[in-house]
Amino acid sequence: MVFYANLRFQTIIIVSALFLVTSAVNLQAPLYAKYADLSGYGNGMIAVVFAAYVVGVLPILVVFGGISERIGRKNSIFLALVIAMLATSLMILVPKIQTLIVTRILQGVAFGLCAGASSAYLSESTGRASNAARYVAATTSIGFGTGALITSASLLYTQSLVPSSYWIITIITLCTTASFVLIPEQKKNQRTILISAQIPKGTVLIGLTITTAWAVSGLTASILPAQLISHGIGNWSGVAIFLVMGIGALAQPIARKMNPLNSIKVGFALIPSGFLILLFGSMLGNIVLVLIGASIAGLACYGFTYLGGLALFAKAGGEHNARAISGYYIFTYVGFSIPSIITGFIADTVGIFTALIYFGLGIVLANVLLFILLQLQITKKVY
Repeated sequence: MVFYANLRFQTIIIVSALFLVTSAVNLQAPLYAKYADLSGYGNGMIAVVFAAYVVGVLPILVVFGGISERIGRKNSIFLALVIAMLATSLMILVPKIQTLIVTRILQGVAFGLCAGASSAYLSESTGRASNAARYVAATTSIGFGTGALITSASLLYTQSLVPSSYWIITIITLCTTASFVLIPEQKKNQRTILISAQIPKGTVLIGLTITTAWAVSGLTASILPAQLISHGIGNWSGVAIFLVMGIGALAQPIARKMNPLNSIKVGFALIPSGFLILLFGSMLGNIVLVLIGASIAGLACYGFTYLGGLALFAKAGGEHNARAISGYYIFTYVGFSIPSIITGFIADTVGIFTALIYFGLGIVLANVLLFILLQLQITKKVY
């Protein structure tokens, strides 16, 4: 007889799975530039490789955002863990830029399967959507940054194309996958026909705010490391990535006590100001300013803006929680990828720093415009 663990243990397993899948996503980020350089490619290829992740994640979110309602929450998360392990294993076996493209696509598929299913599993097991949003927001914000941080730490110990961080994440993921036998599956909705992502009515502007926020985190993970390398501080790139993605967890306890819309408004100030400080630091080669800027932006990217938007989408989704969360992540990954691709190719033409300036101007204008439009929507002048 299979032993079904108690609710607290179930929560730990699901949260651990989500953490490991998100940690794997940016595990190779500090080595993007090195892999590309060894194969004779520039910033454009780095941006393409980085964005290959979205080739995996967006189709899953758009077409199969609610697939866990058919195959089961547990089964969906289990499959995500297996695919995440496969992705990292490929880089262990063949550490090349070409392999990284396939790895990134698989990482996208893994997160697409895990995101909505994890939120729905936690929501159904705890009986509270707000608790699920809290767990998902904290876990993903820390997870996305931790992989890069562990790799940077490994590279400080010894330079390698296959750092020990790859092995660490793979082994822990294997153990977590094996533990899934201890938790129960939830009731499947075999009659459901709609398994695609859902963008609830009135949430488009909310979605676009996280698009601009994750554009900053995406650029920090893809293009910024090359700028830091040019100043001889490339080994700090993993720390910058961790801060822009992980420090938001510190803001989440505050954000949870705020009205979600007010939480998003705080992000309108933090995102552009943080990126401009980061930009100034990267120009001077001043790692302290870079890390301060990454931290300020990160408080919104995975804190105020992220949690506020996630809570609003989860609430608006109602019984289709998994589909709505998947819809939210469509906005995040459009921001995470497309601006990085464009900026990467611009960097190959005009230089990295000039491309970063163009990006910074775009972020400032986008946040000002979204703030105005959101205010109009709140006052019911725009629908």
